[in-house]
Amino acid sequence: MSSPTQPSGDADAAGALRVAIVGRPNVGKSTLFNRLIRKRRAITLDTPGITRDPIAEAVSWDGLALELVDTGGLGGESDVDLADLVHEHTVRAIAGSDLLVVLFDVRAGLSPLDRETVELVSRSGVPAIYVCNKGEGRAAEDAALEFCALGIDAPMVVSAEHGVGITELQMAIVAQSAHIAAARTARANTALNADQDGAAPAARVEPGRHCDEEASDQTPPPCRVAIVGRPNVGKSSLLNWIAGAELSLVDDKPGTTRDVVDTEIERKGNHYLLLDTAGMRRPSRVEAGIERISVRRAIEAVERANLVTLLVEPSEGLTDQDARIARHAWSEGRALVIVINKIDLVASKRLAEVERNIRDSYATLGPVAICHLSVKNKLGLDDLFRLFERAQRAHNRRVSTPEINRILAEAVKRRDPPVLGRARVKFFYGTQTGMRPPTIDVFTSRGQVPEDYQRFLERCFREELELEGTPLRLHFVRRPSHGDRKEKPE
Repeated sequence: MSSPTQPSGDADAAGALRVAIVGRPNVGKSTLFNRLIRKRRAITLDTPGITRDPIAEAVSWDGLALELVDTGGLGGESDVDLADLVHEHTVRAIAGSDLLVVLFDVRAGLSPLDRETVELVSRSGVPAIYVCNKGEGRAAEDAALEFCALGIDAPMVVSAEHGVGITELQMAIVAQSAHIAAARTARANTALNADQDGAAPAARVEPGRHCDEEASDQTPPPCRVAIVGRPNVGKSSLLNWIAGAELSLVDDKPGTTRDVVDTEIERKGNHYLLLDTAGMRRPSRVEAGIERISVRRAIEAVERANLVTLLVEPSEGLTDQDARIARHAWSEGRALVIVINKIDLVASKRLAEVERNIRDSYATLGPVAICHLSVKNKLGLDDLFRLFERAQRAHNRRVSTPEINRILAEAVKRRDPPVLGRARVKFFYGTQTGMRPPTIDVFTSRGQVPEDYQRFLERCFREELELEGTPLRLHFVRRPSHGDRKEKPE
């Protein structure tokens, strides 16, 4: 059999077999996960308990669609409450998988936690491939035999860090998965023959794949929505409420979420890929190590998203840190919705004041949509998704050239263009040159237009077009007027 091909982000996650990597803390699960998907997706540090929420990535090896899942360490949290939550999420990931890769640390040798892991896997009934990691050198082969005391066959030996044995592991995963897929197809055909009128099974809501916009000619890609904000504003709770499942850990302590958790959902015919991120504090308060990496991953999620949802609390309103996050998303050309969560804790008068302060104090965020929400009391979700749809439509808005030039001509009538040097700026015509966000090139007699007039033109376009929630980019392109020849917008 040929070696598995390059992991592909366009595997069909809905029909893919789920392969979860499990084991005690610090055996190298995230390093192996990153090695198998060939990108640095999971956070890796030489510290136990880094991974908490399961994260998933779609790959295609030898034509077989798989979804690889990195899980939290079984028994790895120093915080007892979080340890129980991580354990519960990992057990759920095991139960929802088709195949497990159970990882040991051959350098550290056999641990009581390894025995507990094997017992848990055995009780689950999910097929498993046992692997010893950190196996550099021939001595590792002999050391791996120690794990046979757990009642398993001799495990495979790999080094995720150095890439040793990875191709053989991939081939073993493909071989096992092919058998599982064949058995699943046989069962499905048997059930179909037994009941031709049976209802279609309900789709699972689970961590999803990265979806490239070119992935399918038939099905449009989901709208990628990054959920961002300061720590403990309710990001993971919002994700769990939308998904209808406890996919992200929720705890009162800031910093519970570390990796970016991707979850694909469908709501009223619209597809979304939700990206739950770590809380972002002021740079001066971000600690070195895991938190700094988490924040960097959150910023990368903003840059990967189509739409950013910024959660704030009404008690503090929009802080300078929130504004920095919002302006970063806006400058990156992302659609933006600001969500005031925990509205159950304040009076409506305070909510109006918070919203007014956002509009007054941060003028650049004036076109941003604002939603009121209470995740705790399950209030406002329909309003939130209406704003998602509106912002997404605005972000993808196409405007005809005649319409652009009509608005441009009326703007010039309302307010004379500025005088630069010895002549007044002439606006010849405009045309849309890009989407996501809408981008308009305006051809002028001068390459520079004062910022106040740029803002005036943007306001004119926004008054005429439905652009709430999306940036609008105006590019001014110099085109000589050829002497005194007069040209007007088309």
